[in-house]
Amino acid sequence: MHRSLAALACVMAAAVMSGACDNGPETAPSPTPGNPVTETFTGTLHLNGSVTHTFGTGAAGTVTATITTVDPSGSVLGFQLGTFNTVTCSAVLSNDLATAASVLSGNTQSAASLCVKVHDPNGAIAADAAVNYTVTVSHF
Repeated sequence: MHRSLAALACVMAAAVMSGACDNGPETAPSPTPGNPVTETFTGTLHLNGSVTHTFGTGAAGTVTATITTVDPSGSVLGFQLGTFNTVTCSAVLSNDLATAASVLSGNTQSAASLCVKVHDPNGAIAADAAVNYTVTVSHF
């Protein structure tokens, strides 16, 4: 009997102590926006050529692709931002008269496999020339 009373006293003490620490119902933490990810792609284009760069977004948000450099300066490129299905870059946004500082921007509703494609629009690059470029992509 003495052992039963001691056990009951311990259980009651634990119950009282656990109730004293209650701060109300638990709430989930508020979501905070993540930091944007910046990726840089470089390449060289030749007559009628194209280069596709793929990347993945981790969450919904804005995706912005910018041609940051073109050499020789003043060169005109085709520039596309689209979805990637492991084989093909399907353009969603396109600019066939892109130059340095050209921007394509859109929004994703969730994580996605995306791509940027840089190409020679309509044979604009001379047969004996090449155009070097840098594209920066910012996304979540």
